[in-house]
Amino acid sequence: MIKSVKGMDTEFQEYASKFESEINRGISTLSILSIISQYGENGVYGYQISKDILEQTHEMLIIEEGTIYPILRKLEDDRIIRSEREKEGRKRKFYFLTVYGEKIYNYLSGFYSILTEAIAPLFDVSVHLKQNKYIYCPACSNKIDLQNFEAKYCDVCGHYIEKELDERGLKNE
Repeated sequence: MIKSVKGMDTEFQEYASKFESEINRGISTLSILSIISQYGENGVYGYQISKDILEQTHEMLIIEEGTIYPILRKLEDDRIIRSEREKEGRKRKFYFLTVYGEKIYNYLSGFYSILTEAIAPLFDVSVHLKQNKYIYCPACSNKIDLQNFEAKYCDVCGHYIEKELDERGLKNE
C-alpha cells in the first residue's frame, strides 16, 4: 500500500513497506484459507480467491499471482488444502480444505480473532466478535462454530468447554 505513494521520504517508505509486508504474510495465508472455506465442497480456483479477497477486503489486501500460487502450493504440501483439476472446459485447479485444514483454519481464525479483539484498544478501534455464531476456546482460542454443534471438548486442545456452553445456555446433554 505504502509503495504506491509517490514523493515520500525513502527511509520512511522502506520501513513502512517492510512492516506492511511482514503483517500481510500471515494474513494472506489466513485470508486464502477463509475464502476456500467459504466455497466449501464446491472448491475455488486461484484467480477467484485473489478476486474475492480483493473484494471482501475493500481492495485493502492485494494478493498477486506471484504470491498466491506459492502459498497454495505450500498449503497443499502441508496437507491443509487439496486440489482437483477441472475435467472439462478451462481445466482450472480447484482448491478445497482438507479435514485437517478445517481444523487448522478454525484454530488460526480463532486465534487471529481473539488477538485482534485484544489489541484493538491499543489502536483506539473497536472489534466485536460474533459471539452468537461462534465460541472461542478459552484455552487455545480455537473458533468453534455453534451451528450443528454437539461437542463438549475443543477439537484442537481437548479443553472441556461445557462451562462456556452452559453460560450461553447451550449445554449439550
